[in-house]
Amino acid sequence: MSDRDRPRAWVFFWGAGAVLLSLLDAIVRLSRVAYEGVSHGMLSGAQLAFTVVWTLVIVYGEGYRAFGSVLAPRMAARLMHLSTQGTSLGRAFAPLHALSLFDTPPRRLFSAWVLLVGIVTIVLIVRKLPQPWRGSVDLGVVLALSWGSVAIVRECVRAWRVRAGRVDPELANPQST
Repeated sequence: MSDRDRPRAWVFFWGAGAVLLSLLDAIVRLSRVAYEGVSHGMLSGAQLAFTVVWTLVIVYGEGYRAFGSVLAPRMAARLMHLSTQGTSLGRAFAPLHALSLFDTPPRRLFSAWVLLVGIVTIVLIVRKLPQPWRGSVDLGVVLALSWGSVAIVRECVRAWRVRAGRVDPELANPQST
């Protein structure tokens, strides 16, 4: 294996680490709000039902499907490619590259940016919800983000060990990176 083909560990740590720290920050902040909302007295039957259903839906949809099946494998594949064949610019912005926010086909680029704007919009709306509803929503989000964080670590460790991602990294121009 030539030096050019040898993965650079710092790219993985920088790319995955920055994303994981962002998720950890959100998990810690939202955990407080979730705890305050669901432990601040008894939830009514409707509130409890909403909390249980919402939590199951968001953990499955966001945690398992979005993070575990799509984002984490692609992120690991993009970081593996970036660590062996990427440009200096790509490596400098490894967290953004890992999230497909640049150097990806137009369709993926568009969906990544729409998703980012959508998440920010939903966060701004959820912040206005009164307790205990906000706590119920945030509880599901905390669990989904936790699941997603574990999936990212698992996929990145796996990609590092086998020196390859298990999915297509979906690069805009594989030869240019």
